[in-house]
Amino acid sequence: MKLDAAAVLRDAWAMAKRDRDLLIAVGGVFLLVPRVAQVMFVDPTPPLPASSSDPVALQAWLDAVALWSRHNDLLVLALTLASLFGTLTLLLLYTDRDRPDVAGALRKALPLLPRYILLALVVTFPVNIASLLLIPGLYLKGRLMPIGPAFVAERPLGVIAAWRRSFALTRGHGLTLMAFACVPLIAGDVLALPFELLGSAMNGAPMANPVVAAVLDVCNGGARSVATVAAILLEIALYRRLRSGI
Repeated sequence: MKLDAAAVLRDAWAMAKRDRDLLIAVGGVFLLVPRVAQVMFVDPTPPLPASSSDPVALQAWLDAVALWSRHNDLLVLALTLASLFGTLTLLLLYTDRDRPDVAGALRKALPLLPRYILLALVVTFPVNIASLLLIPGLYLKGRLMPIGPAFVAERPLGVIAAWRRSFALTRGHGLTLMAFACVPLIAGDVLALPFELLGSAMNGAPMANPVVAAVLDVCNGGARSVATVAAILLEIALYRRLRSGI
């Protein structure tokens, strides 16, 4: 079966246009607010040392990471949980067999959240490891794009079974899905880049002020939230096409 990539994109765009108000409401509360809070209140992670062979620089970096962790871990954890809850709610709205409304999706998301967190962990960790070599990371991310919709739509589906289901659905489409995996990654960076550049340029400038910084943070978070919602809709559209074989 040949995957119609253009049709997947059309399906995702159609959902975005049809359900704009719903996506703004759910995405604004559970994706935008945590993203903006992270930009505004979480310190940037310490940059890697220039030379990994310098033991003094490496130890200084490890100490800085440990200090960053003590100051930011709880907030990062809370914001991550909120984002995962919002993502799960959107998946329930679009793929749950009972077609719940927003209130129903929120109620269903609470008991399902612990298993979804586990799923997110066992997907994110290997994808991040594979991404050190770029191509393997994109390939694995592409093959796992339908895993969230499949986990929700076909439950009870365990984490390992969801992996197998995702790989079964995407068999024979590896290269196409590598391209799809690039879309949300690039989109988030491209949309947020102007605001990040403005923030860097104004950092420490005489005209810089907290109000301008807050506006730029909200715009940055908004851009990345739009990319996140787009990625979720793309995964849903892809799952539907692969499941139906069209």
